[in-house]
Amino acid sequence: MCASVSLVIFGGSSVPPLSFPTDGDMLDFLVQTGDISKPDGLLATWFHRANSKEDMNHALAGDAMILEADVTLEGYGTPNVKPIPIMAHPPNVYSDNTLDQWLDAVLASRKAMKLDFKSLDSVDFSLDVLLTKNNTVGINRPVWLNADILRGPNTPNFVKILTLIQEKFPDVTLSPGWMVKHVHRLIRRQCFVKSAITHENDLCLQVTFPIYTVLARSGWQHISWLLSQSSRFSLTLWQDSIHPNISDLLFIRDNSHPDKVYYDIYEPTLSAFKEAGGIKILMASSSTEL
Repeated sequence: MCASVSLVIFGGSSVPPLSFPTDGDMLDFLVQTGDISKPDGLLATWFHRANSKEDMNHALAGDAMILEADVTLEGYGTPNVKPIPIMAHPPNVYSDNTLDQWLDAVLASRKAMKLDFKSLDSVDFSLDVLLTKNNTVGINRPVWLNADILRGPNTPNFVKILTLIQEKFPDVTLSPGWMVKHVHRLIRRQCFVKSAITHENDLCLQVTFPIYTVLARSGWQHISWLLSQSSRFSLTLWQDSIHPNISDLLFIRDNSHPDKVYYDIYEPTLSAFKEAGGIKILMASSSTEL
């Protein structure tokens, strides 16, 4: 049976008291904070690479609801590497912001968080930081963990990550990233991950599968099957420099539940998609591509 711990933090007057489990539903959290009116993944907004203190503070002061930040080790790949998780996106391996400092700043706000591990070696140390922070200060919101280090079935990396999470900080939402953009490989690996999570490791993880948006419609038969396998599963559609087709996004929207698909896509596509889908934009915030 899956279990989680809900912690209550009483912050200052600018941050309302929150009580929410670290493996709780992201949309339910955003409804509780008042950022969205209903659990709909299209209403959630993102800020990417909130790594340096300057970028982090900019994100905290802005309207984006979910801060995505990258984690590696200080000096990773150099002779001076240290077991200190820092906030940096490759090729950067130094930062003015550690994971510990980043968590303190975000937890003093009502923002949600997604941590993107950029090196396998950073996972173990980062989970230690999360565990310590939860035991001392308390993490009163969903914790999403993404690891873009999967290369395919039978890889030891995925098994190691699952084992570490299960042992140290199991109450999270896992976002298992893929290093592929070919749809047949993407589908095959997602089915592999689903099997690994639900059968081989017998974990009770919440999982959001990252889907490369421009390939989502062509693989929708398999993706929708994957989504249907568990109530704990959701999708996060993401894009790179290639903007997805509005008609493809509308197809996905029409063939899925609003609370099961997140749309981490950029402007101007995001606003055009919302307008085409009849979603009134109540906030000026939108996904921020940095």
